[in-house]
Amino acid sequence: MKRAVLLTLAIAWVATVAQADVIGVGGGPAAPAGTLGSYTMTPFGLDPSPLSTNVTSVASPLGGSVDFDIPLVHHRVGSGWATWSHGYTGDVYYTNGAMSVTMTMPGGTGAFYFYAEPNPFDLYEITATTPAGTSITQSVHGSAGAAYYGFYGTDGDLLNTITVSSGVDFAVGEFGIAGGVVPLPGAALLASIGLGYASMRLRRRTA
Repeated sequence: MKRAVLLTLAIAWVATVAQADVIGVGGGPAAPAGTLGSYTMTPFGLDPSPLSTNVTSVASPLGGSVDFDIPLVHHRVGSGWATWSHGYTGDVYYTNGAMSVTMTMPGGTGAFYFYAEPNPFDLYEITATTPAGTSITQSVHGSAGAAYYGFYGTDGDLLNTITVSSGVDFAVGEFGIAGGVVPLPGAALLASIGLGYASMRLRRRTA
């Protein structure tokens, strides 16, 4: 009876893990914190690709790359892109007239942040959404107003894609990333529980 109860509790626990969520954090134009949720973030280094050229990905400092579903123009603040926020002068990626871009994360990404700023020098809403349905919408000014968007998985959930959209063209940039722990799949966990239970039954019968 006790083993049956334990097995039931284990199944309930697996169901809870399967409902893990993605949390979104909007941070406005302030500089990024070193952590996001429980993750320690690693900022991206300088992009060696030529300025004012189209790119479809940017290398992650943890391996792999962040991929764009459309070509984005690689600029640097002060060199092709006029302003940002909180003194950042690094790489940004302009949608070149498009009003949406989907970024695909490297495998095993537990947390990711970026900034976005509209091309026109005025206030516009920019929205970032994950397949889990987590969404952040912020009013962002195109003059030194780039805003922070951060997403992280809970209970071992990983990030896959983030779609950024607006009513105007915009740039994304100033990326930060953290790796996550791949959770044990529910089926595999239940199989291991079942094998352990069968082993205990066998030992009892042969004792």
